[in-house]
Amino acid sequence: MEAATGVSSEDAHSFQRSTILRVYNYYRILISFLLLFFFLNENELVGATNPELFETTIVIYLILNILIGFSPLLISDEFISRASPSFTILIADIIGLTLLMSASGGVASGIGYFLIFTVTFGGGLIFGRISTVLPAIAFILTLYTEFYLFFLEQNEVQSFFQAGILGIVYFVANILFQTLSQQLRRRETEVFSLGHINQIIVGQMRTGVAVASIDGEIQLINTAGQQLLNPGQNTSDTLTHLPDILMGRIQESEPDQNQQTLIVVTDDEGPPLLVSFSAVEGPNPEDDILVFLEDSTEVQRQAQQLKLAAFGRLSASIAHEIRNPLGAISHAAQLLGESTSMDDADKRLADIIQDHCVRMNNVIENVLQMSRRKTAEPKVIDINAWLSDFIEQFSAGFSGEIEVEIETDNSLKGFTVEFDPAHLSQVLGNLCQNGLRYSEKHVGKAKLRIKAGTEQASGPSIEIIDFGQGVAEDLVSNLFEPFYTTEVSGTGLGLYLSQELCEANNARLGYSKADTGGSCFKISFMQQVRH
Repeated sequence: MEAATGVSSEDAHSFQRSTILRVYNYYRILISFLLLFFFLNENELVGATNPELFETTIVIYLILNILIGFSPLLISDEFISRASPSFTILIADIIGLTLLMSASGGVASGIGYFLIFTVTFGGGLIFGRISTVLPAIAFILTLYTEFYLFFLEQNEVQSFFQAGILGIVYFVANILFQTLSQQLRRRETEVFSLGHINQIIVGQMRTGVAVASIDGEIQLINTAGQQLLNPGQNTSDTLTHLPDILMGRIQESEPDQNQQTLIVVTDDEGPPLLVSFSAVEGPNPEDDILVFLEDSTEVQRQAQQLKLAAFGRLSASIAHEIRNPLGAISHAAQLLGESTSMDDADKRLADIIQDHCVRMNNVIENVLQMSRRKTAEPKVIDINAWLSDFIEQFSAGFSGEIEVEIETDNSLKGFTVEFDPAHLSQVLGNLCQNGLRYSEKHVGKAKLRIKAGTEQASGPSIEIIDFGQGVAEDLVSNLFEPFYTTEVSGTGLGLYLSQELCEANNARLGYSKADTGGSCFKISFMQQVRH
């Protein structure tokens, strides 16, 4: 995923070791100042046996601790976090604290307890058998100190028992902390592995995934999300912010824990995006937003396939359950109309039956046509050239006198669209036939205006404008519903089929009121290429 941390498991362990060592350095500097403070205040437990040795040791120990504390400014964390520097520092601490303990009268001074923390930190910095060397060295030096002081008659026999107990504590503290550190390390490795697997899965998803702050700053984004939000650009140029138009729509919706969905066009060259988003639950009042991005044209294509499958099942049912009985009714009405014993009124009734049978058969033919419709086979079409050829063929095949006015602008030069030519001919033919029919009804002349051009927001488009009365506002919402018609003889499937064909070719068909007072049907092409 883009903008991911890219931290490996070994890097995480090195970081953990350097963090423990940094905390231990602060602890060492603190106890150095603390022991020096007690010595300068002539505390009887500090430096009582050998003040000169204590003074020399504590000064050297303090200087070394300060230098090691500032070493990350001069030496890389990679070197400091290695096992060998850590082991060397721990051994030096054990020797230094043992000398301070010897100069203060042995284990009775209490300085030996500081060695417990040293070997404990050693269990977190170094793993394996070498880690247990630390409490062993601390125990041997502690016993040696007690023997040395015993021969100088500066301690008692019971000091050996205290030293033995202290040695046991060294080993227990080291092993316990080492075991705990190893368990945490294994757990960290498991978590890292799961995170890495999730990262690979999300990175390979065709659905775009992004995590962004409430102001649109991107925290994480996968490759698919990068391509959908920044089409045609190099994916190595990682996006840092979600597009303003997308964030505006998201903020208007006031994202919460419930997933919300909307369609947004973020780029003139890109497809409309189906955006699902929800707030990521967290402790902060302004939580991050989880955004899923999908190409809506792909969703429409899948929906189109489902529709075709449903129509296939419907057409089989129609052919068996409706068409066969309808054929029998039509044939019976035809025979009845040819009877010589019927009067004119009965013949009129037979004609009505026959006419409605023909109408029902047309409805069935349209439904079967939709179910048999093949998947769109888009081809690159030059709109200007194709439109001229279409009008010529349409006018030649139309009975009666018609007037078709074509308006094109220079912005279409160099523009091509991807559309199935057969589908586009069917859609435009249906819209032109409707427009000519309504124009003739209203003004007494079959005429149309076809406008082709481009708009910055939606790209190339074709508008079919008639001179009829238009569609009443309360009926506009039903225009593209199947089997809806305002005509006595209409099937109500023409506009529905036209819209389906447009969607199958990643285009849109919409309606608006024309300046002529009639209807304006607009085909907006989403898949366009400019040369």
